Amino acid sequence: MVLLICVGVMLYAFLTMGNGRGPLDYFSHLDDTAFTIDGKEVTFEDLAFYILFEERKVEEQARIYNKDYTKDYWNIHTDDKFIQTEAKDAVLNMAVHDYLFYQMAVDEGMDKLNGVEQIELEGSISDFWEDMLDVQWEHLPCDEETINNQIRIAAVAEKYGDYLAKENNTSKAAYKYDGYYYSQILEKHNQKVNNKLWKKLVLGDITLAHGRINYINGLTDEDKKKSKE
Repeated sequence: MVLLICVGVMLYAFLTMGNGRGPLDYFSHLDDTAFTIDGKEVTFEDLAFYILFEERKVEEQARIYNKDYTKDYWNIHTDDKFIQTEAKDAVLNMAVHDYLFYQMAVDEGMDKLNGVEQIELEGSISDFWEDMLDVQWEHLPCDEETINNQIRIAAVAEKYGDYLAKENNTSKAAYKYDGYYYSQILEKHNQKVNNKLWKKLVLGDITLAHGRINYINGLTDEDKKKSKE
């Protein structure tokens, strides 16, 4: 198992940092464009909510897998993909979905939330912050108000997707980010990812902190510090 994880770590590093310049410093590129949808720019800062959400979700699974060193879980290679890569893809796909549907809702004058929807949004925002891992509070990409607005965009996008499902008499799932009818809509729009930066983004190391582990002696950076105290 250790050998497989080591190989996975090296392979992932080769694939994501093959240019020798190391991973992307996310916090230094907040104002840079992550992707465009129909010419409208979405920055790396605009992805803060999705990164926080996905990193927390995977990290909670990782703690079940190996509570002593959760990075092992992120580096697992399964179904021809690293879990780290799957999570990164989910961030991009969710964001593209929400910003596309949000803009479509705006264009059709459907971006306002009624009283009930506003209460539901406030509950979602409250739940999001309550579920945050302690370490993530130390690595917030931007202020809480900005992230709350991103959650609102996601809520409007969900409302618009539900509207399409009702109009077309089909399931709401068909208009989620991995839904069939949504994929048909996306094909009609122009999406362009900033691959130069996106390929270097390493999910799992943005709002989380994983000490590096030496598989020869089995110590993390934190272990080494403690041994010297």
